[in-house]
Amino acid sequence: MLLDEYLDRNFPNLPICPPLFYNWNIGIRFELGDPKEENDIKYMERVYKRALTLFKSINDKNDEIYLVSYDDRLIKKRFKNKYKTKFFTSYLQDKNDKYRIQIHELPFQNLEEDEDNEWCTLRYTMKCKSKDLKISSLLKAYFNTNMAPIYFVNLNKGAIFHIYDDRGCDLIASKIESIKNIYITYKDWILDYDREKIDKVFKDK
Repeated sequence: MLLDEYLDRNFPNLPICPPLFYNWNIGIRFELGDPKEENDIKYMERVYKRALTLFKSINDKNDEIYLVSYDDRLIKKRFKNKYKTKFFTSYLQDKNDKYRIQIHELPFQNLEEDEDNEWCTLRYTMKCKSKDLKISSLLKAYFNTNMAPIYFVNLNKGAIFHIYDDRGCDLIASKIESIKNIYITYKDWILDYDREKIDKVFKDK
């Protein structure tokens, strides 16, 4: 199934951009980094561990997923830099999977800031299975570069996983049942600021 068709069917009218959690009615916001931790190494160790654990809990090895990322570019320079294509390729188990990467030119997402119509938004997508990714290496690279946000759209679970930065991540779903077990298992990792709202969604469901 094509990505746009899948999103229209399962997440109608949802903009794939931060903050996913506040833009959808079924979701969980998890805390990754400990704001009280002063040791940078220990801080990042927890970030990596939680991010990887949550990814694996959501995405089984044979689940079909879409990697989705966006990049704003000047129209005249839109295809000069293949950085994001190279980024995806670096974390594939099979380098030949790079031919699955697709680039689509979209209208600039921040139209109010582009009075002269000089910008566009490029959307990078790749359909693969979870096991096709070197996910541990990808996540570590993601936290240590200025890479644009990546969204993991799970076609089997009807879920979207997005790490917004080392502070936390969002998990949304088309159905409560798809992510209820994750809510129960990792309830202690939920961001306290949004805990009351999240608990109401899953309570007695």
